[in-house]
Amino acid sequence: MKKTRVIAVLMAMAMAAMTGCGGSSAPASSAAPASSAAPASSAAPASSEAAPAEDVKYPTETIQIIVPLKPGGDTDLNARMFAKYLEQELGSSVVVVNVEGAGGTIGMDQVLESKPDGHTVLFFHTEAMLTEISGLIDYKLDAYDFAGVCLVDNTTVLATHKDAPYKTLPELVEYAKANPGKVEFGMQTGGYPHLIGLALEQVTGTDMNLVDVGGNAAKTTALLGHKTDVINTQYGLNKEYFDNGEFINLGLCSKERNELMPDLETTTEQGYEMDFNKFFFCAMPKGTDPAVLNRFTTAMKNVCENEEFIAEAGKSFLTSQYMDPVEGMEYANMVYDNLVQYKDLFNA
Repeated sequence: MKKTRVIAVLMAMAMAAMTGCGGSSAPASSAAPASSAAPASSAAPASSEAAPAEDVKYPTETIQIIVPLKPGGDTDLNARMFAKYLEQELGSSVVVVNVEGAGGTIGMDQVLESKPDGHTVLFFHTEAMLTEISGLIDYKLDAYDFAGVCLVDNTTVLATHKDAPYKTLPELVEYAKANPGKVEFGMQTGGYPHLIGLALEQVTGTDMNLVDVGGNAAKTTALLGHKTDVINTQYGLNKEYFDNGEFINLGLCSKERNELMPDLETTTEQGYEMDFNKFFFCAMPKGTDPAVLNRFTTAMKNVCENEEFIAEAGKSFLTSQYMDPVEGMEYANMVYDNLVQYKDLFNA
């Protein structure tokens, strides 16, 4: 089947990438060494008896926030926004480093193999768990020291371009059923967009053509150029294109409307239940000093309670929501249990 072949190709890419390349400490994208990285759910970390945050001599150097995707997408933009406020809290330079490749696993590997001193931090979202669910890797989020959750994103929408022969989700379903395999769903193999494409086929009873066109920035470019037909995207990321009519919103992939954009109808309201919110988290290499982790999570909490951060996140329709390492991992486990039901779709 087409999906099995695509997964196999990406697995081969991931294996090849594990020979590693040099990293970067600038906002530009860069490759990085890989090994055995880790996403997905697992038991919550034990409560640590950390020293008071103010007693820890940390940070002592620049903190690198590793984003395992290309620049320009929502993850990259959210990381840069978060880093700006984190820098104020920690009193140290915080830089975002894009380490793309193999569905995000190269960047995740780089964090796992880094020195566990709190100066290398993974910033990622729900997609981190899908690499294990889709079979790209065989370990879970407990391979890291989980630092907590900072943002919740209930803005995932299905979008098509202005010249598509369908303008609503029911019209898309009708067209796709009449034209099996003709509608191209642009996604990135093994990740969140891949899952959404598979789930869309399942809930609508259609057969679409799932094609790997890259991450969020690449998907946006492909849809703008009419090189693909339907994508999932974050509403705030492409609001200008929805506003000017280049993109048409087919529905918010959620059970409930987002109170920050209450006029957006959900896919569930239209009879197709899809619930694909995202949460953004930070994690450090296993073995990080609990006192350092505590200092970092205290800074995370302060950022999430900063009114300026809350307002800036709200401009992208994001919710600032702090969850400590234990609560955050429990939440991740709950999300994982919801996502794992789709595991068989990746191998169909």
